[in-house]
Amino acid sequence: MKYKLFYLLLIVFPVFIHAQTETNTQKKSLSFDDYDGWQYLEHPAVSDDGKWVVYEVNPYLGDGKLYISYPKKNKLQTFERGYSAKIAPNSDFVAFKIKAQRDTIRKLKLKKVKKDKFPKDSLGIWVFKTKVTLKFAGLNSFKLPEENSSWIAFLIDKQKDKTDTTKTEKKKSKKKKDKDVPKVYELVILNPVSGAEHHYKNVSEFDFSRNGNLLGFIQMENDSATHTKVNIFDTQSEVMITIFDNEGIAKKIELDNAGKKSAFIYTSDTSKTKIYSLYTWQTGTLKPHAVIVDTNSLEMPKDWVVSPNGKLWFSRDNRRLFFGTALKPEPEPKDTLPDDEKVDVEVWTWKDPYIYPQQKVNLKKEQKRTYLTVYHFASNTVARLADELVQSVRPANKGNSNFALGVATKPFLIETTWNLPGFKDVYIVDVNTGNKKLVLQKQQDYVGLSPTGKYVFWYDNEARVWYALNHITRKKVALTEGLSVNFYDEDYDYPSKPSSYYFAGWTKDDKYFLVYDRYDVWRLDPAGIEKPVCITKGFGRKQSIRFRYVWLDDDVEFIDPEKPMLLSAFNEKNKKSGYFTVKLSSREYPKALVYQNFYFYEPKKAKNAEKLIWQKTSVKEPANLWYGSMNFKDFKKITNINPQQKNYIWPTVELVKWKTFDGKEAEGLLYKPGNYDPNKKYPMMVYYYRLNSDNLNRYIAPKPSRSIINPTFYTSNGYVVFIPNIRYEIGHPGKSAVNYVVSGTQAMIDRGIADPKHIGTQGQSWGGYQVAYIITQTNIFAAASAGAPVSNMTSAYGGVRWRTGMSRMFQYEKTQSRIGATLWEKPTLYLENSPVFFLDKVTTPVLIRHDDADGAVPWYQGIEMYMGLRRLQKPVWMLNYPGEPHNLKDKTPDNKDLSIRMMQFFDHYLKGKPMPVWMKDGIPALKKGKTLGYELTE
Repeated sequence: MKYKLFYLLLIVFPVFIHAQTETNTQKKSLSFDDYDGWQYLEHPAVSDDGKWVVYEVNPYLGDGKLYISYPKKNKLQTFERGYSAKIAPNSDFVAFKIKAQRDTIRKLKLKKVKKDKFPKDSLGIWVFKTKVTLKFAGLNSFKLPEENSSWIAFLIDKQKDKTDTTKTEKKKSKKKKDKDVPKVYELVILNPVSGAEHHYKNVSEFDFSRNGNLLGFIQMENDSATHTKVNIFDTQSEVMITIFDNEGIAKKIELDNAGKKSAFIYTSDTSKTKIYSLYTWQTGTLKPHAVIVDTNSLEMPKDWVVSPNGKLWFSRDNRRLFFGTALKPEPEPKDTLPDDEKVDVEVWTWKDPYIYPQQKVNLKKEQKRTYLTVYHFASNTVARLADELVQSVRPANKGNSNFALGVATKPFLIETTWNLPGFKDVYIVDVNTGNKKLVLQKQQDYVGLSPTGKYVFWYDNEARVWYALNHITRKKVALTEGLSVNFYDEDYDYPSKPSSYYFAGWTKDDKYFLVYDRYDVWRLDPAGIEKPVCITKGFGRKQSIRFRYVWLDDDVEFIDPEKPMLLSAFNEKNKKSGYFTVKLSSREYPKALVYQNFYFYEPKKAKNAEKLIWQKTSVKEPANLWYGSMNFKDFKKITNINPQQKNYIWPTVELVKWKTFDGKEAEGLLYKPGNYDPNKKYPMMVYYYRLNSDNLNRYIAPKPSRSIINPTFYTSNGYVVFIPNIRYEIGHPGKSAVNYVVSGTQAMIDRGIADPKHIGTQGQSWGGYQVAYIITQTNIFAAASAGAPVSNMTSAYGGVRWRTGMSRMFQYEKTQSRIGATLWEKPTLYLENSPVFFLDKVTTPVLIRHDDADGAVPWYQGIEMYMGLRRLQKPVWMLNYPGEPHNLKDKTPDNKDLSIRMMQFFDHYLKGKPMPVWMKDGIPALKKGKTLGYELTE
C-alpha cells in the first residue's frame, strides 16, 4: 500500500507543480499602460435613514461612474460620469453632477478652445421610489437643506430668449461693467418627489434654511443701473415674497436654522470702493429690511465697516448673527505715471513681523482679513469680538455659548521665523459685550474652550500636563499631574518639546473631559473633584492597542455618556486594526466589534439609523465599501473594484525586524512579488522617509509617481522593496539614517533576500536628503534617486520656503532636520550633515529630480548636488519639470514620465537592461519637446 501511494504521489505531484507554475506564469507584470484604468472608490455616503449608499468609482484617468446602492436587496443604479452626489435629508432622492466625456474635452483642447467654452456639468437627480431620472444642463451649483426636506435648488445657465435684446441694449448704454456685480443664472427650485418646480431668472446666489422651510435668493439686473431684489421662497406654501427691492448690489444671502430669519449685505455705491451695510429680516413682518450695522452704528469703531469678505452665519439657536468687519477701504489712488517711471522695490526690515516673502504670500489674505462681530437679536446690539490684537476668535457650541476663545499671535510673530509652533496669548471673549480677559500667556501647544464655554483647557508642553481653567471662578486644575502614564508623544525625536496625544472631547454640560495617553482613553473632571479614570481600563497599554474615539456625527458637540463609545483600535506590534466599544462608566474592558489584519478607514454613520459604511484595506485588498450595523455583525461587502488585479503578479508584505549598528531594535516593511522564490536573490529597492511600518495593511494602488517609487509596481516587475523605519539622534540626522537604512539593507542581504550587487535606493524631500547623505557614507547601493533633496544645510538654512514664504530656519533648529541649534551656534553639525561636502566619496550613480517651482525645498539644492557630482565626473542625471511643485501635480503626463525614467534608471543598474537614450545621450535643449528618449540603446 505504501509503494502504491508513493508511485501515486510521483504521478500527481509533478502535475500539481506544473499547474501551480502555469497559474503563476499566467499572471503578468504590471505595465505603465495599466495605470490609467486602475479604479479608485471615492466619496462614499449613506442616507440619513441608512437604506441607501452612494459612491463613485473613478479610473486614474478617464470617465468614472456614480453608483447608487440599496444594500438590503442588492440593487444598484449606475450613472456614467456622475460625481459629487448628495442624498436628500428625507432620503428620497439623490442629486449629483454629470461631467462631459473626457474624449469630448480632449478634442476641444486639441482645437485650442478656451476653457470657458467647454461644456458645463449637468445636474442629475434620481428619485428612489419612482426610479425617475431628471437631468438639467448648464449647471453652476446646487444645494440641499440639511434636515427634513425634499427640496433642491440649483443655478443653471439662463436660457436665451429669441427676442432677447440684451446685447443691443448693452451696446447702446455703453455701461462700464462693475466687477463687483456677480454673474447671474436661472434658479430652479424643485421638489423631485412631488414634481413641484419654480424658475426665477437673473439670480446671483441662494441659500436654504437648515430645516428647508425657506429659501432666500438674490436677483440682479445690470442694465443702465444695477438693480437688486432679495426674495424669500416658502417651500411649504410655495409662495415667494420680495423683501428688498432697490438699486445697488446685495450679497451673501444667509438663512437661519429654523427658517425664521434671513440676512444679507447691501451697498448702493457705484464707485470702485464700496461700503456695505448689513440687513436682516424675520418672518411675520411686512417688507422688512431693517439696517443693523452701517457706518453710522454707535457700536462700530470709527472708520470700521461691514466687510464683504466676511462670512455671515447664525448661531445654532438663531439668537445671534455673526459677520465680519474691517477698516473702511481707502479709494485707490489715480494712476498718474507710465509703467517705465514707476519704482518697483521691496523693503525688508529686521523688525518686520513676517519676512517679506511671507507677506507677499499672505497679501490677498490680509487684504481680505475680517474681524468677527456679532449681532444679538434680543437686545438689538452689536459686539465686536475680534480686533487688531486678538485677530482670531472661535465661538463655542456653534455660537450658542456666551463665551468665545480669542488668540493673539502678533506679539510673537518675529519668533515664528525660527520657532514653530508659534506662541500665542489666549483670551476669553464675552460674546454679549465683546469684552476680553487674558487667561494664558505665551502658550505654545493646543488651547481650546469647552462646548458650553465654561472651561479653557490646554496642554502645557513644558510641564507635560493637561490643564483646565474655570475662567469664571479662576480655579485651575492640573488634570493629568501625577498619573503614572505619559500624555505626550513618547517617540518624539525632534529638538523641541513633544506635543500631547490629543483628546477625544467633552461630555454634556462640560462634566468630563476625555483625553488620550499613548494607548488608552481617560476621563478627567475639570472641576478637580473626581479622580481621573482610565475608561479603557489600561487594556490598550496591556495589548499595545491605540484606542481613539470615533466621532460619528460632526453636528454633535458632546460625547453622550449614556451611549457606548465607538473606538478605533490599532495594534502597534502586529498592526491589526478595527473597532471596539466601551461605556463611559463601565467596569469592563473594551469589547471588540471587529479586529482584523486590515487597515480600517473611519466609518460613516447614517444620521437617523444604526447603520454604517466603512472601508478596509490590506496589501491585496483595495478600499472596497462595506455596509452593516453598528455591531459590525450583519455586514456585507457592496463593491468589488479592480477585479483585474487577479491577473497580475501582486505583492505580499511582511513586518521585518533587525538590530541597527548601535544595537537598537528596528522594524520595517518588506514587499515581495507574489511569485517570490526563496531560493533566489532579488534586485532590491530601498525606500524611506521616517516611519512607515504602521502601513503594513495599506493598499498601494499602481499609479504614476508624483515623487516616489510604487512598491506594488516594482514588486510586480521582479524587485523586492524594503522600507525601513528611521529614528533620529538630535544633531545627527544623517548618521541616524545611515544607522537604520544601511543596517536594515545589510540584514536583507544576510537573510538571502537581496542581491548585494543590485540594490537601489530612492526617497523624496526629507527622504531625498537622506538618500543624498547615505550615498556619501556607503557603497552598498548600486543606484540612487534623490527627489527634491537638501544637499547643503548651510545654504538651505538661510533660504525661504517659497510656497509659504516662511524662513527655513525653524526646520533645522526645531523640526524635521533636527540640528537643534543655529548655524552660528553649531556650524560643524550643519557641515557634518550636508552631503555636498562629501560628494567626492560618492560611488553610486545618481538620478536627481528637482523642479524649478518647488515651494518647499529651493531647487538650487538639487543643482548644488548635480553641479558637484558633474564636476567630479560621477554618473549623475537631473530631471526638472518646469513649473512643477515639490511633488508633481497629480494626473499629469509628468507623473508617468517620472515613473518611466526612474524605472529605466534602476532597471539599467539593478537588472542590467540597456540604457535608454535619455540616459546615454541626454535630451539637448534643441530636442526638448521633440523626443522623450525612452528608446533603449544596444
